[in-house]
Amino acid sequence: MRLGLLRLCLGVLGALAVTPPALAQFDANLVPKYTIWDIKFGLPASQIPPAEIAEIACGTNGGPPSTPLKDFSEFEKCPAEQSGLHEVYFTNDDEADYIAKALETEYRVMQGGNSIYAHPVVFSVLIDAEGMARGIRVVTDERAADRERRVAMTLSRNLKSRYGRWAQSCEDLPPADGQLPVGKIFVHEICTADSPEGDARMRLEATYFRKKGQTSINLETQQINKNYFQSATRLEVVQKPYEPDTRPVR
Repeated sequence: MRLGLLRLCLGVLGALAVTPPALAQFDANLVPKYTIWDIKFGLPASQIPPAEIAEIACGTNGGPPSTPLKDFSEFEKCPAEQSGLHEVYFTNDDEADYIAKALETEYRVMQGGNSIYAHPVVFSVLIDAEGMARGIRVVTDERAADRERRVAMTLSRNLKSRYGRWAQSCEDLPPADGQLPVGKIFVHEICTADSPEGDARMRLEATYFRKKGQTSINLETQQINKNYFQSATRLEVVQKPYEPDTRPVR
């Protein structure tokens, strides 16, 4: 898996190379003031500044939003997961993204809306029955364009680095029934870790393969099948004694 991931990342670096003019357009003021990383566990979910949020809704295990919410106080409208936590989806205020688009900066994907390390993602905060934030969930957005979806699993490298102080244990899983490599590359890696303080636990999953029934060529038309692959990164960090959800990446 490590070799496959290295090959894929080298290709991504070439595909996403940024030209000097784009670098010159970077404006730190376009970075969202409040992000998923600012959430403090054990504090009310209302800690997230309403002025920094564009949309709130019930989450769907890292998928698209479902029931709209007025604010985080309505978290109980969202079904509790097996852990007892409620998943609440939110997006950053997208004003900065509109500004970046107007400037036609190539950095816009890194600066507005829901994105981290230039990858479109879905953010969720996990809330207990008392309204306290107990975890976060970050999943690459499967609604992204083909080019962005193809490199979604490379986000795992950035997240490994972000949690570099955590003692990570990683496992490469073999292909399950019907799963096939994309070309010569198959990736299914799961990493887990405890925080240095021992009060939180992390689970990071990266996938890149064809699921059962997905083929590169349509056998009837002989045309290339686009988007017939899974490429995703899923991160979940929770405060103990809660455990990260082990449901598969969508």
